[in-house]
Amino acid sequence: MLFALPACRTGPEKATFKEVFLYNDHEAAGFFHPRLPEEALQLLDTNWIFLGTDSMSGIDREWPAHFLQSQAVSLPHRLTLPNHSFWYRWEGTLEPGILLVDADDGVQCWMNGRRVRRAGAGDYFVLPTGGKTELGLRVVNNAMAGGLRRVQFLSNEDYLAWQDKKMQIREGFLVDRKLELLQDPKQLKQCEELSFPELRDRLTEFPILFTEPVLIWGTSGKPFIRWVSESAGTALLRTKRGEEQRVKSSDGIFTHPVKPGETISFDLYQNKSYQGHFSLTAPDPADESIRLALWGDSQGGWKTFREVADAVHAKQVDLSLGAGDLVNNGSEEGAYPRFLQLLARMQTPQFLVPGNHDYDGHYDDLYARQLHRYLFLPETPTFGVQVFGPLAILSLDPNLHFPVSIPEGTRQREWLEKNMRSEAWQTARWKMLLLHQPPYSQGWPGYPGEWTIRQLLEPFFHQGLVDLVVAGHTHDYERLSLEFSGNPVHFLVVGGAGGGLEPQGEQSEAPQMDRLIKKHHYGILNVDSTRMQFHAYDLDGHILDEFTAAK
Repeated sequence: MLFALPACRTGPEKATFKEVFLYNDHEAAGFFHPRLPEEALQLLDTNWIFLGTDSMSGIDREWPAHFLQSQAVSLPHRLTLPNHSFWYRWEGTLEPGILLVDADDGVQCWMNGRRVRRAGAGDYFVLPTGGKTELGLRVVNNAMAGGLRRVQFLSNEDYLAWQDKKMQIREGFLVDRKLELLQDPKQLKQCEELSFPELRDRLTEFPILFTEPVLIWGTSGKPFIRWVSESAGTALLRTKRGEEQRVKSSDGIFTHPVKPGETISFDLYQNKSYQGHFSLTAPDPADESIRLALWGDSQGGWKTFREVADAVHAKQVDLSLGAGDLVNNGSEEGAYPRFLQLLARMQTPQFLVPGNHDYDGHYDDLYARQLHRYLFLPETPTFGVQVFGPLAILSLDPNLHFPVSIPEGTRQREWLEKNMRSEAWQTARWKMLLLHQPPYSQGWPGYPGEWTIRQLLEPFFHQGLVDLVVAGHTHDYERLSLEFSGNPVHFLVVGGAGGGLEPQGEQSEAPQMDRLIKKHHYGILNVDSTRMQFHAYDLDGHILDEFTAAK
């Protein structure tokens, strides 16, 4: 029912809308992805010169003075060469406008010899002048295969016209969706009598949730609730005891802190909307056992990830671990709200690490702005450590550097070495590492795992400082157990939560994994002081694999 916020609560209310905006992901996709005006787009798929590759480290590079080759290519152009920069040049005539580049994993742009930074307002480059133009592109490939897929150009005039049209499409879509979900028949009847501007303004007073609240365990050890609303402003949380807390947001992304071990049940309001009742529990680090869900590479495969999320919910876990590539393009508008809403279906706290695709669109400086806005607390790193009873979990983010690595002298490397020497880590009964790129993998043809990660972690394996490594990146399920100086270490690849699977019948010669299964899946890990027990499940609930480790 629609109403102004009451002075006191007299009884249970109905939510203003039947469900949150993004509950039906298929319908909501149209809101975030209105089509570009194809008749105005200029496709730049010819006249490209491929200038060569290099594996030099560092994200901030100058345009090279010399290249080893010069080969004419048409787009799409792709190479199997991980952790390299691919360089391209194009010459032609353009007017001032917008350059849209589809490349994996990321791209940097030069115009007439001068660097053009990615636009702050979107995933594109603004070309400020017209006439004879030389474009230079550096494609940054952090995965197995990469290159330049497509380049499009849109004039300033056509771009501004499209922005106006996009706004109109979104306003119409939002109004239609809210009318579809509105609970009160009386209000619906009144809305039918209004013109569109009046209807839009009236419904603005009743903001709809884009996502339900999700509890995230922050890398600093501070859990918090995160939700996304249609609009910025002030939200009101009212608990069962009648306590009220106001939460402000300048961009529609709301955050409310909770304490470890706390269960918080609340009614949520914003402006004239009652947005629903929610109850969330942060795990207690003092518990003697913990049950976890393990998954990775949801990567925009929303239909599959919805099935994974619902299956995890049915398993009633204490904590869910996401091993990176949470979205397909980290700068894509709407990717993280859509991801958050599917996370909400699990109804369990989340512990998340980024993957290379979560950095897509942010290869100017490797600061993934969208990732930080939606999934992390301000001023906190994308790596952290937390102890849950018998299990210590240390998460890493090698995507902060190019090529993928955690080099000596960096903040993360010093932090890692300090934590490996800490009493809390060394006395933990079980020690888990969580990251995106695996040290060992076989299912991706030509990819044996990340050698920089092996080089980094193997000394810790030999010291008996790691029991389990959980990763994604390769889109399949893999398991391997090895001994290092008599110390057993178990490796899991759980990259099957939504992204396209690796090709059947193709794999690398080495390493020889103990299990390799190319199906969408998730895992459940039970840990107490004497045993780790793991099961991998397919989407039909069948057990794909299991193992037990005891101390």
